[in-house]
Amino acid sequence: MPHIFTNRLGGVSSGAYESMNLGVNRGDDPACVRENYRRLAALLGMERGRFALASQKHTDIILRADFRHAKNDVFDPADFVADGLVTRERGLALVVFAADCVPVLLDGGEAVAAVHAGWRGTALGIAAKALRELGCAPGSVRAYIGPSIGACCFETGPEVPRAMLGLMGAEAEPFIVRSGEKYRVDLKGLNRRQLELAGVPAGSIEVSPDCTFCLHDKYWSHRYAGDARGSQCGAIVML
Repeated sequence: MPHIFTNRLGGVSSGAYESMNLGVNRGDDPACVRENYRRLAALLGMERGRFALASQKHTDIILRADFRHAKNDVFDPADFVADGLVTRERGLALVVFAADCVPVLLDGGEAVAAVHAGWRGTALGIAAKALRELGCAPGSVRAYIGPSIGACCFETGPEVPRAMLGLMGAEAEPFIVRSGEKYRVDLKGLNRRQLELAGVPAGSIEVSPDCTFCLHDKYWSHRYAGDARGSQCGAIVML
C-alpha cells in the first residue's frame, strides 16, 4: 500500500514551521499547511486528499476509521481521540503525527493501520493492539517503523523502563540501558519486538535508523525544539 514517513523538507511553511509542517494545531498559517497536505496527497498518489486525522493523547485507543472520519478540510476539528487508526476503506489515508514519538504503519493487504507510539503508548502495547484490530493474519502483515528519537538520545527516569518491563518482562531488557542515574530506552526496538511477539515475521518489519533528535535539521524533534516546531507524519493509504 502507498505509505510515507515525512520529514521537515519539501513544504511551504516558514519560520519555526519551515518547511513541511503537517501539524494542524501548531499555530502555522493554515494556507501553508493545506498546501503541505496537497503535496502529501500527491506523494501518496491520491487525486484528492481524503485524510483521517485523530486527536492524539498518548492513549492505546484504536479507532476503526471510515469516510465519516475523513476531513473535508484538515483544519476541521477531530471529534475523536485515538492514537491508532485502522481502516478497510479504499482511498482513505490514515495519518499519525510525530516529533520524537514512534510512527508505525501496518499493511495487512485487506486493511491498514497507522499508530502513534510514544513511550506511554509503547508501554500500553498499542502497536500490537492495532495489529489485532487489523483482523489479518499477522504472518501476512508488513510493518514499517518510522523515524523517531533513538536510544542514543532518549534518556529517561526509571518510570519508562519500569513501564516497559511491566508490559513485556524480560523481553524488554535488551532495549533498556542504564546510564548513570538515567536510562536510555530504544522505543523503535521495543515496538519492533512487540510486533514480532504478536506474530509479524522479523523479515517483514522495516525500521528506520534515523533519530529525530540527532537529525533535528531534517526532522521535527520535540525534545530538541519544544513547542516551537512543526510535526511530521506517518501516512498510509488503503487501496
